[in-house]
Amino acid sequence: MMRRALIVVLLIAVAAPLMLAMSQLPPHGSPETPPYTHVSPYYLEHGAEEGGAENIVTSVILNYRGFDTQHEVTVIFTAMAAVLAVLLLAGSEPTDAEDAPGESPVPVSVVVRFIVRVLAPFIALFSAYVVLNGHITPGGGFQGGTIAGALVIALSLVMSREEADALLPRKPEHLLQAAAPIAFFLTGVAGLALFGDYLFFPRDEAFRWAAVLMLTVIEVGIGVGGASVLVRIFRAMRAD
Repeated sequence: MMRRALIVVLLIAVAAPLMLAMSQLPPHGSPETPPYTHVSPYYLEHGAEEGGAENIVTSVILNYRGFDTQHEVTVIFTAMAAVLAVLLLAGSEPTDAEDAPGESPVPVSVVVRFIVRVLAPFIALFSAYVVLNGHITPGGGFQGGTIAGALVIALSLVMSREEADALLPRKPEHLLQAAAPIAFFLTGVAGLALFGDYLFFPRDEAFRWAAVLMLTVIEVGIGVGGASVLVRIFRAMRAD
């Protein structure tokens, strides 16, 4: 009884200041809040110049909150490792016999096979465009990587295992899955070595090319890593 009472008292002691703080917050969406009166106008006014990207969203994600985004891609990689660990422990990792072509009881439609193969080059080109132009137009590594990963998965469903493995080889896939954290780390170290701060993007007009190059490296790393994670999880679940 005493233990339950102590737990209730502790919960109230923790909840009371949190509820008090929430009661003093401005209404949700109020135009008087700091994000609307200070943060957003500053980003819109200085984002392209300071962030190194014409696309304000990219400037915010990869520059102003670059540390947060680096932690995000690290969490995604860690989550992928955890999902694969569960699948491997459950015995879902496909073997050569399980993943051999022709094992599916439902044959692939000739129409589906033709459409996927015809559209594949255009989808791949669009994926590359989304990744490489993320600093100019809406898009970037996350979106382009998702498109590329979905394309590889679609192709693997209409191709033999050997042909599918040629699209994304299994041997270097562990390195490819970590491409996003590695790209962030290398870019951050480059900023530290060249400009004195980790993950620093040069703001001088003379070095704008360096900022664009650093942003592009991160975008490509995120795209490659995201696509590899999606494909790897699909391969691990394919035996089911």
